[in-house]
Amino acid sequence: MLYQGSGIEARAESFSPTNHQPGQYGDLYRCERCGTVAQPSLPSGDALLELYRNMRDDQYLEEESGRRATARRLLDTIGRHAPSGRMLDVGCGHGLLLDEARRRGYAVEGLEFSVQAASHARELGLQVRANTVAEVEPGYNVIVLADVLEHLDDPVKAIEDCAELLEPGGVLCLVTPDPGSRTARIAGASWWGFLPAHTFLLPRQTLRDLLEERGLDIRADVPLVRQFTLRYWMAGLAERGGVVGRAVSLVQRSVPRRARLSLSLGDERVVVARRGARYATVGVGAAGSSEAIASMSST
Repeated sequence: MLYQGSGIEARAESFSPTNHQPGQYGDLYRCERCGTVAQPSLPSGDALLELYRNMRDDQYLEEESGRRATARRLLDTIGRHAPSGRMLDVGCGHGLLLDEARRRGYAVEGLEFSVQAASHARELGLQVRANTVAEVEPGYNVIVLADVLEHLDDPVKAIEDCAELLEPGGVLCLVTPDPGSRTARIAGASWWGFLPAHTFLLPRQTLRDLLEERGLDIRADVPLVRQFTLRYWMAGLAERGGVVGRAVSLVQRSVPRRARLSLSLGDERVVVARRGARYATVGVGAAGSSEAIASMSST
């Protein structure tokens, strides 16, 4: 065991993107072979999807301006490798990234199970379906999984399914926390990436191995830079408690509401991989990282 959890039961309300309360997760285990961190107490299959259907996040859009700025920065990275075409955003949430991509000329579609989030995306005029990747027909130039891979009960199959949906030369963009990062190691059990909703957390090298084993050519591997109001950043620090947390909490309200900060904590990666001539489907368990993760998901 890596860290003992709090013993809380998985609930839809604790799965919201703005829920970052430290320590509120089940027991965490780390694979000795590939470094993947798993939370095996979480449900899988339809039970997991039902939690996401009922998930609400009434605070998410309070940071809409910063989230859109983050999306635009992500699209800059994607655009250097796939500047146009059909884009599928898996777990598109409220549709902010898709809305920004549409403004750049992409033909956009989204997948989202949260009824609340999908409703907002549709109000923006976006096409959003409550389907899994396995239920989608191929033909995309770009597929995005931003803050999604760590929520899935089978991340390896998700990568394989997405690769199958890409046109030759199409790109897969993954944004996911890195439990092997220096930030995660320093934060320990209170690292923000250890959340009630995170089933698997794949280290940077493990993720790269999974992609390369499938013949996907990695074209970019950079830290994610997020933009939030300074108050939002400070609230996250305050939640961690301790001397620093108490000090930050005292000055947080004196910070101007509109003050914003773009920052990378160095513990989230943006990986863009292209489906090229070497692409080949590799079954789960056929190679090192896949086999290790598959064995964790079956325990």
